[in-house]
Amino acid sequence: MTGETLDWLDCYYEAVEFFYWEPQHLRVKTHAAVEATKLATIAKNAKSVEQVRGRLRQMEVTLNHNIQQFFSLAPTGFRNNLFGKVFGDQFNNTFVMQGREVDEKFALKGCMQPDLVFMSEREVVSVEMKIKSKCSVSQVLKYALLGLAIERQQKAQKQHYLVLLGPGDITKQFRERFLSSDDLNVAIKKKELLSAFLAGKPPVFCQDQQRQRLEEIVDKMKVRFLSYKDLTDTLVGAVPQQADQSAGAEVYRNLISGLCREISDRKLL
Repeated sequence: MTGETLDWLDCYYEAVEFFYWEPQHLRVKTHAAVEATKLATIAKNAKSVEQVRGRLRQMEVTLNHNIQQFFSLAPTGFRNNLFGKVFGDQFNNTFVMQGREVDEKFALKGCMQPDLVFMSEREVVSVEMKIKSKCSVSQVLKYALLGLAIERQQKAQKQHYLVLLGPGDITKQFRERFLSSDDLNVAIKKKELLSAFLAGKPPVFCQDQQRQRLEEIVDKMKVRFLSYKDLTDTLVGAVPQQADQSAGAEVYRNLISGLCREISDRKLL
């Protein structure tokens, strides 16, 4: 048998093409549906299937799916090791990745839809992904609000962390052009920004006791930037040695190789 070998991400993109050729199967008024409509227009005018597939591999939502799939299949220890490198803390508890039902589960009332959320007994680590669009201080504060909603639902306080995953360095992620994660951490702690952020939010989050706890979460939340290059370096460092020819090691190598290739092909390094 000859021909190019497909990896797990090639299989993913072949599967999701259906939804872009026939976007009517997707719910309206969602980011995915908007992207699908754009792609449908491209598909009608495309001279080749490659143009459609190229569009798919430029979309942020598909990369989000890729990374979710990786974390759902990779050893759970990879999460702890990655978080430890990003934040310089030691993470010993088991993290569980949350699904897309976060809004309903934690009664967020439509305030935000996180990209990735991992929870342990005592910690919450969220990930905000960017490819081309800019991040904002308001988006960062939404993850603090998520932390408050989680604490309300679980009736327990936790330590909160946010990873900002993007290309290049942190200076390219915000219009304010923060020079470092420390500069960003200082900016989000300004009380006037939190007051403006809470305007229009559901009353349950604006009560005095809840607002006070939200201020504490913002004050203690650790926010760090992670570039796609740094993520790729961590992935490469986790590749099992070739001497390990077990089935598990082979699958893990395939997982890492596929995600690294996708990040490289998207020119995010």
